[in-house]
Amino acid sequence: MERKEIKEYLQILKTEISPALGCTEPAAVALAVAYAAKELGCPVQTVRVNVSQYIFKNGMNVGIPGTGMIGLEIAAALGSLSAAPEKQLLVLNGLSDGQKQAAKKMSAEKAVKVGIADTEEKIYIQAIVENGSKTAQAVIAGTHTNLVLLKRGEQVIEEHPLEKQDTAGGEEEKAYAMTLEKIVDFVDSVEDEELLFLKEVIRLNRAIAEEGLTNDYGLMVGKNILKSEHTGLVSNDIASFAVACTAAAADARMAGCEKPVMSAAGSGNQGLTASLPVASIGWKLELPTEKVLKALALSILVTIHTKHYIGRLSVLCGCSIAAAIGSCCGIIYLLDGNIEQMKYGINSMVADISGVVCDGAKSGCALKIATAVNSAVRAATMALNGIGANAYDGIVAFDVETTLANLGTLGNQGMSNTNATILNMMLDK
Repeated sequence: MERKEIKEYLQILKTEISPALGCTEPAAVALAVAYAAKELGCPVQTVRVNVSQYIFKNGMNVGIPGTGMIGLEIAAALGSLSAAPEKQLLVLNGLSDGQKQAAKKMSAEKAVKVGIADTEEKIYIQAIVENGSKTAQAVIAGTHTNLVLLKRGEQVIEEHPLEKQDTAGGEEEKAYAMTLEKIVDFVDSVEDEELLFLKEVIRLNRAIAEEGLTNDYGLMVGKNILKSEHTGLVSNDIASFAVACTAAAADARMAGCEKPVMSAAGSGNQGLTASLPVASIGWKLELPTEKVLKALALSILVTIHTKHYIGRLSVLCGCSIAAAIGSCCGIIYLLDGNIEQMKYGINSMVADISGVVCDGAKSGCALKIATAVNSAVRAATMALNGIGANAYDGIVAFDVETTLANLGTLGNQGMSNTNATILNMMLDK
């Protein structure tokens, strides 16, 4: 690969990974409110937030760090008290006990209202804050940190056109050039020292995995996997360790653990699933750090590549499907597999778990992640033995890029009404 392309792929990696505290959707809501609160310039009395169906669904049942509470209302209240948008998706980090108590009071007094916006955008957050006659507004759309509008009263402070982010089909598709072959070429071409920044991904995500394995969070999916000596139902092997580490990290994160994670392609759980299986196997096999970092780079890039087809937010579970497909390829690379074996792995993953849907962020995400990592290890093992699903397996095609495109079509067209149906079920409970 030419040096210019290597730099481009490095920039994609650096752009698509970022630290985040708490679930990405509540953090993004808090960020939008923080932008508005800072612009208001005085204490916030009331907050109104309108979000897309996808943001609403993904934020309504997830734990908010340091509060013991769930949902977007408390996240919005915390954002108004933080008023520190410069912290981006770490906007909930470093809040005092006093601020947390004040946020709980705002929520209890119904000073925060969250509604569903009339928008076709998957990522859309409008935050309006008030103090008497003073108002400020911020709108984030397209990605979880993309500020498109900032107003104080009727005065526009910032306004940016919303560029299309989901390029699954449409005119933008013509300019899209990433392929599995190019990703592998990049990983083989990039210098070892150029990937050292990925150590921070492993450091952050390993810390929350250890937190989840040590303490009781959520459904304790990961912790229970490593209790196999009490039941004899799960073997304590390298694969089970990889599954347990990843699920435990999700257990802790979804329950509101106050440790940040490194997200990938706009999702913390995707960051966990794209990194921890690869890193865990690397630890257990005592593989060189350089090899692990290259495998991690490949895993994250394949995750980003898959998300291109299924969308930034989707009715399909990104951490179960896109990130696990990335991990599968990363594991194959880690164990000296080749690109043809990675194609086998991707096809097997699509044949296996393409129907996993996203029904919001919550403790049960750890269950789906455990299933997905199991699938990734199994598909990687089959691929390394020269076996994989083929074009006679459902939506799998002869060409791996067509397989991924079919996956995107399934989620974006075939399941176009599914998100609203899931949201209605959640609201009707």
